[in-house]
Amino acid sequence: MYSGLLRRFGGGLRTGWASPRRVRFWLLVLIILYTLLGFFALPWIIQYLAVNSAEKDFGRELRIEVVQANPFTLTLQIDGVELDDTDNRQLLGWDRLFIDLAWSSLVNRTWTFQTIRLDKPIILEERFASGETRLSRLASESSDTAPAENKPDSLPALRINDLRVEGGILRFADNLQDPAAGDANQPKQVSLALQNVLVSVKDLTLQKNTRFPLRLDGQLAEGGKLAFDGTLQLLPTTALEGSARIDELALKQAEPYLRQFADVRLGSGTLNLSGQIHKNAQQPFAFQGSAGVDSLSIRGASNDELLIGWQGLQTEQLDLGIKEKQLETATITIDGLSGRVVIHEDQTTNFGQLVAKPPANAEDNDNAARTDEKVTPFSITIESIELTDGTLRFADYSLPLPFSTSIHTLNGQISTLNSTSDQPARVDLEGQVAEYGLARVEGAVDVWHPSRASNLQLTFRNLQIPEYSPYTVDFAGRKIAGGTMDLDLDYTVKSRQLDGQNNLVLHDLKLGEKMASSDAMDLPLDLAIALLQDSDGVIDLNLPVTGNVGDPEFDFNQVIRQALGDAITSVITAPFSFLANLVGAGSENLGQVEFAKGRTDLLPPQRERIAKLREALNQRPALALELAGPFSRNFDGPALQREKAIETLRQRLAGADREVADPSLTAESNQSIVETMFSSYYPETDLEAVQTRFTEKQNESSDGAGLDALAYRNHLAERVIAAQSITDAELEAIANARASAVRDALVDPNADASIATDRVRLLDPKEIGSADGERIAMKVGITAD
Repeated sequence: MYSGLLRRFGGGLRTGWASPRRVRFWLLVLIILYTLLGFFALPWIIQYLAVNSAEKDFGRELRIEVVQANPFTLTLQIDGVELDDTDNRQLLGWDRLFIDLAWSSLVNRTWTFQTIRLDKPIILEERFASGETRLSRLASESSDTAPAENKPDSLPALRINDLRVEGGILRFADNLQDPAAGDANQPKQVSLALQNVLVSVKDLTLQKNTRFPLRLDGQLAEGGKLAFDGTLQLLPTTALEGSARIDELALKQAEPYLRQFADVRLGSGTLNLSGQIHKNAQQPFAFQGSAGVDSLSIRGASNDELLIGWQGLQTEQLDLGIKEKQLETATITIDGLSGRVVIHEDQTTNFGQLVAKPPANAEDNDNAARTDEKVTPFSITIESIELTDGTLRFADYSLPLPFSTSIHTLNGQISTLNSTSDQPARVDLEGQVAEYGLARVEGAVDVWHPSRASNLQLTFRNLQIPEYSPYTVDFAGRKIAGGTMDLDLDYTVKSRQLDGQNNLVLHDLKLGEKMASSDAMDLPLDLAIALLQDSDGVIDLNLPVTGNVGDPEFDFNQVIRQALGDAITSVITAPFSFLANLVGAGSENLGQVEFAKGRTDLLPPQRERIAKLREALNQRPALALELAGPFSRNFDGPALQREKAIETLRQRLAGADREVADPSLTAESNQSIVETMFSSYYPETDLEAVQTRFTEKQNESSDGAGLDALAYRNHLAERVIAAQSITDAELEAIANARASAVRDALVDPNADASIATDRVRLLDPKEIGSADGERIAMKVGITAD
């Protein structure tokens, strides 16, 4: 029976569905082959060809975790790709690449992709000292291995409906020559990282003159966000247009590149940029928008002294055109400008000394550049510059009386700056010096060629001479006790020749006590002042300064410089000794305030010292104090532990309705509570065992034993105190309280002559390794107000 059924079924297959003579049989075979090839063979072929091509053609190792294909949905997924460079360092890779090919690609002769998604790609690029990069090296090898006859005549028709890259990372290492390094063959490596990169493209096509939406986002690891939202065209030429933003870009990342040209350090600074960018066949690049740089700080790399900085710089309109080689801005406002300008004795400036030494082959490159075709210079036009609330530190040591001051509340304007015009920019600035001084800067300066033709007049009025710090280079054997100064500086620079027609007026100049110094010049300064000072106590000197940069020549004025310049000593070499002499305190150390262990109150000798310091400060209104409260764990810790234990006892007594103002840890009435505290800190210690240690026979003839209660309570108290933990915050709190106590004593309104609160500045507490004796000392810092 069963054999008959099988014969009938086999015959049906031969003559029916599975007959090789029927088309449907071969369709079934093709479907099976298509399925097997698509699901199994194609992923293996792709992985095999990719890995072997990377090894054979480029000598690089390519690793692919898995390849998956679906022949029915026309999707391809490649996961875990890593490509190493020739030195076995990873060059690029990604977590997942997903490609969804549309079925319409098979009939309309256009490669149409519904989706291409690349997840977490990473590119590790590096530029070597030779200028070659890892990717350029790979591209060069790719072009060398590609046969010329295989190059297509035209690009294939392509359309991608949705192209998206998420979580991308681009790390770039740059090997730069370090100007400070002695060996030029040892470059300094700089690393930059762009992370969280997002690229979103819709309806991408290679059709000519067709634009499609493009969105880019990224974040720099060291600070800053980049964004673009606009359109992109690929053919016939690349065209880009849309809005771009740069938010809080940390400029410190550019410091290694800045160091190639100047010996400076970028302490801080963030860039903000917002506007429209354009790029097409006619315009290589153009930008229109606003820009700003906040919290900039540029310092000298060798001495860390501030050169220039500001709180905020902003312009509402910035137009940049590469084709026109033109940069134009609206008014640039600079808020909180701070800078330091120094003219040295040889007429050089602190800015001029910052230029980095050029590479050894720089001169050869310059000579080669001179033989090239003349390059059209870039045109820069700035409508004006407005300064608000600026500060400028100015020093001129080329004067017979070396001068140094700080200008604050600096406001004013610099007129239009145009790099293509011979018309210099007008300067009109005014600021405040100390409490009642005035500073004004007027004139004209060729910003682009300052050594060609510039003229500036600097006017200072009512300057209190004792309020400034770096006056003289050497001690003159006498202090400056009083006087005011007016100064007119007229600097003219022409063809790198500096001429200074300066007028110096000193009012009531008084020399203080003599100071012993091996560097002091033994000159009859009293006689010199008597000869120069008129009946109104005024010394009026015209002091021309002439000479070449680096080789100044002075005639009679050089003699005056030697006679007067060395006469003024630096009053802040020993500032507190100077202040002590002002108030008749003799050798009293006004720069040190002492405190007892764990205490923040001022002892009577210290209150007297602060009173003298306050009296001296009232005679020097341009001085301010900086107080950093001291603390030491070894010095203050035991006292704080005892205080903390007593406070805990006080709280427990209050909880038992026994409020005591100053409870004792060793009092008999508190023994039970102290025992409870001891057990809470040392739960594994048996109190009876502790008592046994302090129990002894009353006398030799007696069998009884007695407890030495006082010794027992003292032991408990010591252990409870030792169990108290003292945190850094508590130590810093006592240090801050010490600084506050000194400040309050200085600004006490009930004192005979208090000082302004803003003249005493509290700094972060300072930990002292150890304190000698029974006192810990707070060093008082002093600065210009």
